[in-house]
Amino acid sequence: MNTKKFLKKMTIEDKAKLLCGTGPFSIGGFESAAGPVPELAMQDGGTGLNHQHFFQRLMKEPPKDVDPMEGMHVFFNYYEPDKLSEREKEIRKDINSKITEYRGGIDAAPGCYPPGIFLASTWDPKTVYETGKALGMEALVYRIGVLLGTPNCNILREPVNGRFFEGYSEDPFLAKTLAPEMCKGVESMGVSSNVKHFACNNLEINRMNIDELVSMRALREIYLPAFEECCKVASTLMSAYPKINGVHCHENPWLLKTVLREEWGYKGVAMTDWDSCKGSTGDAEAAGQDIFMPGPWDHSDIVKAVEDGRLPVKDLDTAALRVLELIDKFSSVKAPEGLTTAKYKKAGDKAAYNAAKEGIVMLKNNGSMPLKKTSKVVFFGPDRFQDSGWGSAEVKTDRTTVLSEELGKILGSKKVLKNDIEAFRKGATAVVIETVDSGESADRPDLKMSRKTVSTIKKLAKDKGKGKICLILNVPGPVELEGLEKKVDSIFAVFYPGMMGGKAMADIMTGAVNPSGALPCTFPVRYEDTPAYLCYPDNLTCNYGEGIYVGYKGYMKRGIKPLFPFGYGLSYSEFAVNSILGTRKGNKFSVTFNIENKSKTDGKTVIQLYASKRKARTPRETVKLIGFAKPLIRAGEEEEVKIVFDKNELSYFDEEIGKFLVEGGTYDLFLGLNGCEDLIPAGSIYIADGSPELKCGPSWKVYQIVKEKALTDALKKDCETVGMPFGALMEIARWFPHQTFAEASRGPEKFTEFLRACKEFKEE
Repeated sequence: MNTKKFLKKMTIEDKAKLLCGTGPFSIGGFESAAGPVPELAMQDGGTGLNHQHFFQRLMKEPPKDVDPMEGMHVFFNYYEPDKLSEREKEIRKDINSKITEYRGGIDAAPGCYPPGIFLASTWDPKTVYETGKALGMEALVYRIGVLLGTPNCNILREPVNGRFFEGYSEDPFLAKTLAPEMCKGVESMGVSSNVKHFACNNLEINRMNIDELVSMRALREIYLPAFEECCKVASTLMSAYPKINGVHCHENPWLLKTVLREEWGYKGVAMTDWDSCKGSTGDAEAAGQDIFMPGPWDHSDIVKAVEDGRLPVKDLDTAALRVLELIDKFSSVKAPEGLTTAKYKKAGDKAAYNAAKEGIVMLKNNGSMPLKKTSKVVFFGPDRFQDSGWGSAEVKTDRTTVLSEELGKILGSKKVLKNDIEAFRKGATAVVIETVDSGESADRPDLKMSRKTVSTIKKLAKDKGKGKICLILNVPGPVELEGLEKKVDSIFAVFYPGMMGGKAMADIMTGAVNPSGALPCTFPVRYEDTPAYLCYPDNLTCNYGEGIYVGYKGYMKRGIKPLFPFGYGLSYSEFAVNSILGTRKGNKFSVTFNIENKSKTDGKTVIQLYASKRKARTPRETVKLIGFAKPLIRAGEEEEVKIVFDKNELSYFDEEIGKFLVEGGTYDLFLGLNGCEDLIPAGSIYIADGSPELKCGPSWKVYQIVKEKALTDALKKDCETVGMPFGALMEIARWFPHQTFAEASRGPEKFTEFLRACKEFKEE
């Protein structure tokens, strides 16, 4: 399609209709004055195909001879046919044949893949990319042109957030490094990725109307960087439900025009979250929104906005052209030629398994893991994981792997038992899985584990004998362990691991795979320790009072020790860092070092690079992540590793000047082999070429100047020369410390000694 010529033939009403959903998960699919507009299908799919939404799109009307309640029962038990009556099985068979035909002959359930928090636990861009490719393949099979929520890169700020598991990290550097790989993977398959929710969708409470009060510095440093990086790749972006500083995201011209279009140069399509626009569609379009979802959406207000002059025709045409180009590029996607059911399943299973084995985090091991070939395992409680959260990220499938069954394949089924206390006392390993449910539309009430799990572990610990206890956290985010970490022998965090979680966990427990995941978020001792604890809203306003001190930055700034810090993750191998060397080339810095594997087991380790500004003039985090690597080190060997970072990673956002600035002076570097709380000094770098706006001189604040003896000594001499009382300047410093020297002196040019001292001043 020649989209520009097509657009010229369209009427105002055609263009307005183009910008509005025509179905619950589709746009286009209507006749226009220029000709037929193809239909473009969209679908939630950040962790795999959302079964419910697919049915909504495909089965627009239920079969006439099927009772609605019957149909619902079939839907909810679609992949558990044993729960269906004989008639319901026939209904399912008929539906499945139609779906298989629609999928190009692929007769298999969709895959369930790990969510953002788990993918971030891999600390591996390649793994995230390959998962994105697998999700892109899912989209092709189901003829989905836009795969929604690929990725959700909202920062993991508040751990009770119902959708905490969907986001990538509490750290903006880790999020902005990994999340774009999801976009790249999806787009490599010829499918539109979709980054959401722009921006600050960090809670579910009152999500449609809550007003989030966020400082500009926190927005720029914490909440926007991952979106900016994703927007270099993603074809579509979804705006968020909440308000930011009084304005809804979907009608926020600063967010959608100034930042997204003008500053970042984003060329893709911006769509609303589903049903987020409750006001004037025309005004939201004028503010920078492109598509309004879901459909059928009334487009008359857009037409009226053009007629009233609220929406310039030029802006309408720009948005319509973007949408036309999106439809033209992605409306005709389909399963690749030659893709069979077996190939489809094999590729998806492989991607899900690789992600699962890379992302499972071992939090404690006193030597009880890996299990020996002669080991017995006793499950007390569930023997399988919850693979996904609920809401738009929920996936229904029959391809899930069950931990007990996978362990049985390795150890022998007779060695995998259930509730056998005697076997436990005699030396078997008790496996206790703590599953916490979470999802869209509601936050968790707290970070508590279930009373049943707590009680089970306490009872086992009292009656332990020779047994060992393994606690597996099948959770959406951090939980309080209430001291249970001292009573168990091993702890693993699997979050929501996707369909291959059971197989990957079994392989780790038996030593076939060496765990290498690391936490992308902090686990607190108590919920009350979390940085945003006092900022949880009780109504319609949420104050982001912790500012830039999100996650580990807040813990370290306040000197609060967490249970498991950001970046923490154990291995069956033992690693050491040697021979650290730093170099600079232009604005690029590198830290080169050797990692030694001192054990007899091959292993990967997540090595993190942090920076800290020495004697910062602006309030800063104690340390911040600026780089990482995840090398494989063979047993008994040593490998050289290099981490490169840009000078801009040392910057902060100055609200008064309105831009990112790099402060001159010394920055100390640290390497973390086991998270941000256990750091190895890695030297320091000196920045002589900091931002000119921060250079010592008349633009400095008076309170900054009086702290430096060389500058105050020079001012004393100048005051004697010009006949000005030095005490008067000190009074200004006392009462108006944030005035610049230029303002306070009413003409700095006469202070020649001071100006000379400024030129000679060297930042520490």
